[in-house]
Formats: sequence, C-alpha cells, structure tokens
Amino acid sequence: MAARDEIDRGTWLALIAMGIAVFVLANDFSAINVAIPQIERDYETDVSTAQWVVNAYALTFGVLIVTGGRLADIFGRRRTFFAGSAIFASMSLAGGLAPTESTLIAARVLMGIGGAMMWPAILGMTYSALPEQRAGLAGGLILGAAGIGNAAGPLIGGALTDFVDWRWIFFLNVPIPRSR
Repeated sequence: MAARDEIDRGTWLALIAMGIAVFVLANDFSAINVAIPQIERDYETDVSTAQWVVNAYALTFGVLIVTGGRLADIFGRRRTFFAGSAIFASMSLAGGLAPTESTLIAARVLMGIGGAMMWPAILGMTYSALPEQRAGLAGGLILGAAGIGNAAGPLIGGALTDFVDWRWIFFLNVPIPRSR
C-alpha cells in the first residue's frame, strides 16, 4: 500500500462515527422485539397493537429509504444525515416518554423517517470518504456494523427491559450533551 493510500485519523474518526450510527439504526430494528410483552402489559393492550411498535418503524424505514437517498442527493449527504439524526433522536426521546401505545407507535413512524434519511446518507458518506480501491472496506464497515447491531439488539433490549425498563431502549438513542 502506497503512502497516498493511507487513511488519515480524521477519516477513521468519521468512519467510526458512521459505523456507530449504522449500529444504532440496525439495533433499533431488533432491540424492541424482546420488550413487546412488557409494552403490552404496561399499556394494557393486545399483542397485535404492541407489535405495531416494531412494524411502524420497519415499514416506514423500508418505504422511505429511497426518498432519503434522493433527499441526500438534493440537499447533501451530511445535511440529510444530521436532519435524520435529529428526527431519530428526538423521536427516540418521545418514544421513551410515550404515555400511550398510540404515541409510541407515532414516535416509531417518525423514527423510521429519520432512519430512512440517515441510512443512504451514511452509505454515500462512507463510500466517498475512502478511495475507490477501498470500496470493500467501506462496504464491510457498513454491513458489519449493521450485522452486529441487529445481532446485539435482542441482548441489549432484553438487558434493558429486565434490569431497567423497556423505555431505555429508546433513551439509549438520545445523545447526551457533554458539559464543558
């Protein structure tokens, strides 16, 4: 590998940040599944209603992912990513605080919109951050982070549900500002 092919520290940090974002999105697909029985009990609802907590996110994400990619093309990947992240994080907070199952389902729909904006922007930013001959690394980073996020989701969701509360599955997605 020639010196010009080296990946600088700033690029590595950006790639790690994008990998974490992909992990969070993927984790959100599977972490909530293990909490459905507790959500059902807490809201005194039936399983088919509680299952919409999962379906609302997955359907919205899946239907709008192409639109998210188009928004990234029009407004820029970075801007779309940050807008999607803001929607995703704020609706995660709303989901964690949701007083009713309807509010939780609505928050999950909006989380799906945020996720659908983030995913294609992350893909584009990851591939453009690396030289073309490193496309395998870019793809491996994204798919690896997504796979680990999906696999870890039930473990993280189950631990939070059992040891704290299922609402922490959502609170975990909310960035905490650091004090200076």
